[in-house]
Amino acid sequence: MRRFTRWAVPAALLALVLLATGSATAKVTRATAAQTFTINVDGFNPRVNESFLAFFPRAITAHAGDTVVFHYVGVGEPHTVTLGTLADNAVKLFNSYPANVRESNGPPPPAMAKADAAVPNLFPQGPGDATQSVANPCYQKTAPVGTAVCPNSQHEQPAFDGSYAYYNSGWFKNNQSWTVHLSGAISPGTYRFMCALHREGMQGKITVVPSSKTIMSPSSQYALGEKQLAAAEKPLVLPAAALRQGKPPVPHVTLPGPNPALVGSGAPNSSGSIDEYGPQTIKIPVGGTVTWWFIGDHSITFNSDKTNQDIQLEAPDGTLHLNPKALAPSGSPGEPPPSHGGPTSGIHFKVVASSSWNGQGFHNSGVFINSFGPPVIEGYKLKFTKAGTFHYICTVHDHMKGTVVVG
Repeated sequence: MRRFTRWAVPAALLALVLLATGSATAKVTRATAAQTFTINVDGFNPRVNESFLAFFPRAITAHAGDTVVFHYVGVGEPHTVTLGTLADNAVKLFNSYPANVRESNGPPPPAMAKADAAVPNLFPQGPGDATQSVANPCYQKTAPVGTAVCPNSQHEQPAFDGSYAYYNSGWFKNNQSWTVHLSGAISPGTYRFMCALHREGMQGKITVVPSSKTIMSPSSQYALGEKQLAAAEKPLVLPAAALRQGKPPVPHVTLPGPNPALVGSGAPNSSGSIDEYGPQTIKIPVGGTVTWWFIGDHSITFNSDKTNQDIQLEAPDGTLHLNPKALAPSGSPGEPPPSHGGPTSGIHFKVVASSSWNGQGFHNSGVFINSFGPPVIEGYKLKFTKAGTFHYICTVHDHMKGTVVVG
């Protein structure tokens, strides 16, 4: 069920898992007034450009009347926070299945598929714009949830009392915070939330307890999240060092072809992925080629500007959309349509698109989303016909940059 979203990392190299909350000794406090708790959406590592399909902390305990601030700290990976009875039901059902079912790439059980489908996906499973009822804030009392921008009457954020079917942040912008006030009338209980793109695999929960019950302080609960992030970062240390040398995270595997480069990396026991090119700088002669091998959802984009450097596009009316200029190939055939019937085991490298470039104008591979599916690692090959120093970026992940020196 992991591949509810098309933004999936090849399973042969990176299995995304949630961290256990773990145990910690922390000072507890009895609330005498409303308190504010912070949950980070994604994680930030100042040493390595990384993103995490997780919330930190994954769970908090609060009282009615408290406030929860969701703060997006990632590097461009798209996320939402989606609460409400629909999300709660989907996450609860997802967690009821054993790990081998939850992590399978096969079709989910019918009951799980139905519960998941009730929560709309941020991105369509094919061409098109972002789902507007997900990309933009929406607070809907009853189901079902449509795909259009929610009516004006559902734009005003109410306090969260647990009764809403759909209570959604919208697609986070860079460094955005989204504040959720827990109603004074909310009943004690567990309220689960998820990312509407990464689905039930990226989940968390708020447990509301009676005001008479002692809970950990906001700072202590936040510290638990920091420990969870550190635990998620640890397995990525060696893969990150390997990536910077152009090496994949799998031992005894060498990238094929002349001047190969790795696009992203990861580890099988972390909720994080590494959003870097490795090596970051490549030197080739005029007429030489570079082949980029993709692990994760990335692009190879030269000569970008503000109109085409980010997959998120804000319209004049403030609504958020997918940016076709950043997503689609330009001067390149781009990634081909999904292909089935290929190998089912091992690691296989396959160049799926090739092009040449004279260094002039906007050139974009388009975002590769691993349409061939694991265990195929897709490659994009580009021939450089002019001398120069050419900088490129990924239109999905902020600060993901590389350089090709030709001549």
